[in-house]
Amino acid sequence: MRLLFFVLLLVNIVVLAYGQGFFGPPPSEQGREPRMLMMQRNPEAVTLGSPLTPEQAQAIQAVPAATSKSQPAQPHKHH
Repeated sequence: MRLLFFVLLLVNIVVLAYGQGFFGPPPSEQGREPRMLMMQRNPEAVTLGSPLTPEQAQAIQAVPAATSKSQPAQPHKHH
C-alpha cells in the first residue's frame, strides 16, 4: 500500500511538471508562435478604429434589413 502511494505521488509530480512546462512548452501554449509576432514586417499597418457609438451600431444593423427586399444573388457566369 505504501508503494502505491509513492508511485501515485511521483506520477502526480511528473504530470504537474509537464503541465508547468518543465519538459518543454506547456500544453496550453501549443499552437502559439511567439517568434512570429516578433518577425512581423509591418506591424504599424494594422490599425484599430474607435468603438462605435450606439447610434452608429443601430445604423449598421438597419442596413441589412433595408437590403433584404432586393433580389437574391445570381450565380456568376464565367466567360
